[in-house]
Amino acid sequence: MIFSKEKTILAYTVEKCTKCEKLNKRDFVMGDVLFTNSSKCSFCSEVTIIEKIFGQVLE
Repeated sequence: MIFSKEKTILAYTVEKCTKCEKLNKRDFVMGDVLFTNSSKCSFCSEVTIIEKIFGQVLE
């Protein structure tokens, strides 16, 4: 197609703390799996769980 333009999609992972329920959005890393333990919360040092993985289109 003459006017088609490839779009870039950036993948993100959202982690949620099990204690204080703070959300943290970070770049997606291969191996991220929904509802698994991820890292420590930067606010209270409790374990976070991966709650959402999504993509955003750059235009």
